[in-house]
Amino acid sequence: MRLVSYFKIGLVLVMVGSIWIGILFSMTAKNSNSFLLDKSESESISLNLHGPGLGFYVISINGYSENALIAKVLDSHGNYYDVKKITNKVTVNYFQFDQTGKFILEVTNISDKPLRLTAELGDTKVHEITIPSVIVLMGAILLTFSGYRKLRNYITAQPDEKSS
Repeated sequence: MRLVSYFKIGLVLVMVGSIWIGILFSMTAKNSNSFLLDKSESESISLNLHGPGLGFYVISINGYSENALIAKVLDSHGNYYDVKKITNKVTVNYFQFDQTGKFILEVTNISDKPLRLTAELGDTKVHEITIPSVIVLMGAILLTFSGYRKLRNYITAQPDEKSS
């Protein structure tokens, strides 16, 4: 009789990996700010990122009603890393950077109405979450394997068909 099943091991691995990833995400370098943008007005936030890596930005528009923004991510030298037209209430986008430096998220209101929004710029620390991601994957595989073993051993009674 086993004291610890594959299901329990898998569940613990998923929990440990998920908590580890959550802690890493909470410690990421990020900067956020709220803005009120009038028509054709721009605002920006900046952050020093240490590269190479994968950066992200989150833009959420309060009181959404078919408004549009242009979001640009550029470095201190003026090189564009991402340019998007945003029409959603909440948008999350990622960009890859290959150098250390100051990165700027510039948001421009292209709608006819003023917009109140919140923008956040940060680093995902993709290289640091590789190990906990593998732990979560191993736990998920163990959970799937234990479910497969339970279903494989589960026998259902089938009634005999009477042929007449």
